[in-house]
Amino acid sequence: MPDLLATKLRLPSIPPRRVQRPRLNQRLNEGLEFGRQITLVSAPAGFGKTTCISEWVHTLDHPVSWLSLDPSDDDPARFFHYFIAALQNVDARLGQEIEGVLRSGQLPPAEVISTALGNDILELNRRFLFVLDDFHTIQDHIILQVLELLLANFPQPLHLVLLTREDPPLPLARLRANNQLTEVRASDLRFTQNEADRYLNEVMELSLSRQDIAALEDRTEGWVVGLQLAGLSVRDRADPSAFINTLSGSHRFILGYLSEEVLNRQPEEIRQFLLETAVLTKLNCDLCDAVTGRSDSRTLLERLFNANLFLIPLDDEGQWYRYHHLFADLLRDLQRAIPKERMADLHRRASRWYAMAGSERETFTGEAIQHALAAQDYALAVALLEDHALEMIMQGYAKTVKAWVQALPEQWNLQSPKTNLAFAWMYLLTGDYSQTYTYLDLLKETFSDKQVGTQGRRSLRAEWLVMQSLGLNMEGKLAESLALVEEALEIAPQEDSRLLSLVYFGLACAYQAMDQDDRLVDAYQRAIQHARAAKNTVAEMLSLSGLGQLAYERGQLHLALEIAVPACEHVEQSGSLPPISTVVFGILGEVYYQWVQIEPARHNFLRALQLSTLGGYKSGITNCRALLSRLYQLEGDLEAAAREIQVAVGMLQMETPDYVRQEVVAQQVRVYLARGRLAAAEMALQGNGFSFREGFAFPRLLDDQKISFSPGILYTSSLHALLYRSRADGDPRGLRSGIEFADQLVKGARRAQSLHIILEALLLRAQMYALLGDYPASQADYLQALELAEPEGFIGIFIEQGQPVADDLANLARQNRLGSVRRDYFESILAAFSELQISAIEGNQQPTADLMVGSEPTRRKELEPLVEPLTERELDVLRLMADGLKYKEIAARLFISQNTVRFHVKSIYGKLNVNNRTQAIEMARQLRIL
Repeated sequence: MPDLLATKLRLPSIPPRRVQRPRLNQRLNEGLEFGRQITLVSAPAGFGKTTCISEWVHTLDHPVSWLSLDPSDDDPARFFHYFIAALQNVDARLGQEIEGVLRSGQLPPAEVISTALGNDILELNRRFLFVLDDFHTIQDHIILQVLELLLANFPQPLHLVLLTREDPPLPLARLRANNQLTEVRASDLRFTQNEADRYLNEVMELSLSRQDIAALEDRTEGWVVGLQLAGLSVRDRADPSAFINTLSGSHRFILGYLSEEVLNRQPEEIRQFLLETAVLTKLNCDLCDAVTGRSDSRTLLERLFNANLFLIPLDDEGQWYRYHHLFADLLRDLQRAIPKERMADLHRRASRWYAMAGSERETFTGEAIQHALAAQDYALAVALLEDHALEMIMQGYAKTVKAWVQALPEQWNLQSPKTNLAFAWMYLLTGDYSQTYTYLDLLKETFSDKQVGTQGRRSLRAEWLVMQSLGLNMEGKLAESLALVEEALEIAPQEDSRLLSLVYFGLACAYQAMDQDDRLVDAYQRAIQHARAAKNTVAEMLSLSGLGQLAYERGQLHLALEIAVPACEHVEQSGSLPPISTVVFGILGEVYYQWVQIEPARHNFLRALQLSTLGGYKSGITNCRALLSRLYQLEGDLEAAAREIQVAVGMLQMETPDYVRQEVVAQQVRVYLARGRLAAAEMALQGNGFSFREGFAFPRLLDDQKISFSPGILYTSSLHALLYRSRADGDPRGLRSGIEFADQLVKGARRAQSLHIILEALLLRAQMYALLGDYPASQADYLQALELAEPEGFIGIFIEQGQPVADDLANLARQNRLGSVRRDYFESILAAFSELQISAIEGNQQPTADLMVGSEPTRRKELEPLVEPLTERELDVLRLMADGLKYKEIAARLFISQNTVRFHVKSIYGKLNVNNRTQAIEMARQLRIL
């Protein structure tokens, strides 16, 4: 079956006989020579915009990408799918990241799409043209916003050409003022009398006098389609001049008059064929046969094409055509004479043909549904939606599907539970829970009846129960949540792996919330197995993320690594980048963080941030910023740590999940303390259940309470604040309440198997005992922490405690009190302390005090100021280098090319008199530039 996508990306062919228009080509070439960003060809229909530009681009040496648009492309997911496919005709690397996210069913924010595409285009070392034909069909604000942002930061290799019937809502005035716009208008496209002469007498092979041609040119005002219609009308007339003299009136009148003249001169079978096939936007002989009931459509299409009767080829094989837009409009006006029943039958036939073809080509699904709606065959439309809505929504075509659903009468809308479930999943996966419940509520009446029914109905009801269960879980109604998902498991068909992957994921979520650990892992594993059997990447990633996060929070770093590494590799190789995959990259980064493998940790945190940003996954972005802040603080870069956590705090919203909020606030407290801002740290805690009116007042924990990772890290942050205050005031009296709270934390964390919280609570309690002078108890806690941390190789959790722990551990070694702890593991912790510039959370009140193990703070030698200071742009590049960004990432942040980044880096090295990045960053810090 022919691929309709190829027809949209096809560069229109040049007619073998045509009127050469050198004056127009020269004007268009000047735009390229002057380096302008955009060419705008804006004129009403029928002025030859497409022909003009296709003839011009065939004369160029530059690569050309062409995308023909129609009203169905006014959907962001569909548009950018085609847009990227067109870009990849120039270079296969263009848009790969955005394509991966779109393939996973997510639509990135406009600024993310524009930045990613712009950066990809900047990588090219040659100029190319990108033509968007019929751009007036695009009205969606997201698409227009992306293009506006792209124009604001225009990548130089690109020259954009817009063919449109009306000026688009883009910043044309600014482009015009900056001499970045070449404009071609209707007045430029009109045929002169000489061009009309060549067109009518040479191209159309007529024999008209100069007077007739002048009259036609005057009456049509050089309007190309009017001249073509007139030529078809006078062909074979005994007295062309008399006919020409009858022409008068507006373009619309002339168009209607000439079109009817052309149609009336055709045989009846041709007229009927034209009128009936005008219901189609694209023509194919098999499709035309199916719609009209004929068997000779191939012959008729070839006949129309050879007669130059407004039939435009869409491929090079002669399989797909379309009517000229104006001619199609006139044919559709004339369809009023066709009985409504016949029109409905034509659309119904088209829908069924597309539906059958859609089994081979998914791109035909939209056409099938559109024709079913036009036929008002709602039973067929609902059946098609039931079969394809979920797939299309998960591919990102939510706007298109929603428009189809809204076109259904209400009684038919309610008969489409599968479609409503698809919308509910879409909103659930993007965190828009209110919209999720709206669609689930529509189905309450449908599924409230517990009768078994057909297998299809059982599957739909089971899926609805799973989604209801997930919603109740988030509301804390755990028993009800578990009951619903267990009911779903009972009625789910055992051969439906896609459904079972969702059911077992729902079970895992319920078990996790209810602390049923003995059943939790098995549920996740079953969900993963069924997801792989169904090739459901999103369900697989949901369960892998949950299982990996569980392993990490239990302190099983090696198991978390075994889960995350293949999951990350699978995501990268699949080309599909669902935003949920950010979790496994984040887990991998956290494992490397605990092993103090700084660069692998940074790489995975940044990749997680990139995927969250690409997918518009706000909770993921917020969490990644907090993780990066922790990493910068571990390295001793408090400015970067503060910058990242400030961004994360600014992104917190009412709908932010509790676990994200808790981890963000915990890191905010730690950065405040590291910068000597105790009051700000206490204020951050005070908004999260802590009180400081009369000393520290810790939340009351229940005797049997389990303390999981996220609330646990917030609790340990409060202990950091208590330690800071005790050291700053020189008053250890409040530490007893801290020790009691640490005791509760250790017990609660043991019940939840949360090794991270156990370790940190022990390290904090050890420091509190030391400040009270109880050194045996302090050393016992340190030794217990070392013994628990050794099997999985924890290091980072020790380093982030700062200098006091470094000193106490060194003293433990001097007293030879390491017990069963391996010496090489212990020395790896001390080595990490000495290799990193650490900023103690509760240490010196100097905001950026650099503390080294076993020595006084490093004294900086006095350096001479730079002979030539760094420019503002060089400072921007240097700061991003210090953040660990690569040249490509720096270019993306600053909207410049990689070559420009290299130029700035070379200049920085020269001014600082260094040879590499590490030396440059160190020298800048010593000079207090950073």
